[in-house]
Amino acid sequence: MRFLLDTNAVIAMHKHQGFRTKLQQHHVADIAISVITQYELYYGAFNGSSQHLSANLLRIESIPFTTLTFTPEDAKRAAIVRAATKNQPIGSYDILIAAQALERDLILVTHNTREFMRVPKLRLEDWL
Repeated sequence: MRFLLDTNAVIAMHKHQGFRTKLQQHHVADIAISVITQYELYYGAFNGSSQHLSANLLRIESIPFTTLTFTPEDAKRAAIVRAATKNQPIGSYDILIAAQALERDLILVTHNTREFMRVPKLRLEDWL
């Protein structure tokens, strides 16, 4: 595994051909999503239009990548990240996702580089 997709990257997977092209350059086993990302996607599906709910749920459930669970080690790393970024604006869920990438030495793929670049030692790529 080499890459962890942020929520906006998973959404881009369905909307942007350029992103899909970049994604196809990598093996499925090299890519993962966080259970936190999965939560954000489910929330978006249930909070959105009811007429698109089934299609959105199907998209989420058909994501072919490994889903990383949140471990005690991730929790500890998230606390370290939170302490290191306490005076900088970064969302709580983003801290959790960043911690998982750091803990597993993964590159975080995101279009939200402005926020994530505040996390020390986090490796980022923007495929959009």
